[in-house]
Amino acid sequence: MNDPITLAAKQHDDDRHGIPDPIAPDEPITPPMRTLLETAATCRPVEEVTALVSLLKEGGPLPDAGHDALRTAAVTRPVQDVRRMVALLGESPQEVAEADLTLRAAAVGRSIEDVALLVTILGKEDAAEAERQRRTPPAVPAVAPGAVFPAAPEAPYEAPYVPPYAELHDAPYQEPPRRTAAVDPPAASRVRALRHVLRWPVAAALLVSGALHLPNDLTALQSAAPVDYLPLLATVLCLVSGALVALRDTPAVWRAVAATALGVVALHVLGGSMQYDPLEGAVGGTLAWAGITVMLCAAAGAVLAGLALRNHRESSA
Repeated sequence: MNDPITLAAKQHDDDRHGIPDPIAPDEPITPPMRTLLETAATCRPVEEVTALVSLLKEGGPLPDAGHDALRTAAVTRPVQDVRRMVALLGESPQEVAEADLTLRAAAVGRSIEDVALLVTILGKEDAAEAERQRRTPPAVPAVAPGAVFPAAPEAPYEAPYVPPYAELHDAPYQEPPRRTAAVDPPAASRVRALRHVLRWPVAAALLVSGALHLPNDLTALQSAAPVDYLPLLATVLCLVSGALVALRDTPAVWRAVAATALGVVALHVLGGSMQYDPLEGAVGGTLAWAGITVMLCAAAGAVLAGLALRNHRESSA
């Protein structure tokens, strides 16, 4: 009898053995056509197999011939290719039936280990897709220009909480935080630039003063009195201080420069009152303008060093 249950059982048994669905009696699949479809389903890339199914379904003389290729590919190709083929077929709404046919063919014709592996792969992909959809924020609907929204209900006014007098009286007094004056970056940069400018004239003044105090004959100092060593000492101090201030910009260096310049001024002032010329026997002894030049250089060095020290204190305050 051709009852529905018997016919369904016969069709299921045919699918399990790789027998394709019956096609129109007047257009059967010939052996060369079957060989061509099986070879393409086995050797071609997965993308081309799915494209072949779509082409046969749309305009070929045998629209159901692609099902035979799908069954062959689902049974013979690796599990990863079957998963890829199902994913490609599922992307198009018109190919959902072909994706289901591929899964049924793989479930019937493959080993139970391959079926379990295919179920595991599909389960992981479904879980990953569900997690991605869960993390994706919902799309905000576009608002048309000029749309009018209902006004939000006004919240009832609540007076701020004021603690009782007892709590205010017992609470400890907290001193408000002090505001520290931030150093103005442009002002600090101007101070550093000023000190940088002052270094070079101070170094030049000290070097000139030291050179004018240099003795003409150093060998004559071996039999000279101790006071005759003062020009040589002034030369050493001026040269060292001038070199230091040209290399470094620190408060200690500026103090040494100021002390050296004041010492040279004091040497010449005291020498003038005691009938002692510090430049006698020195390089500047034969120059008429040497004395006034040394005094001017030493005085300018002391004044500029004091100005630099004041700028140091202002920048560090």
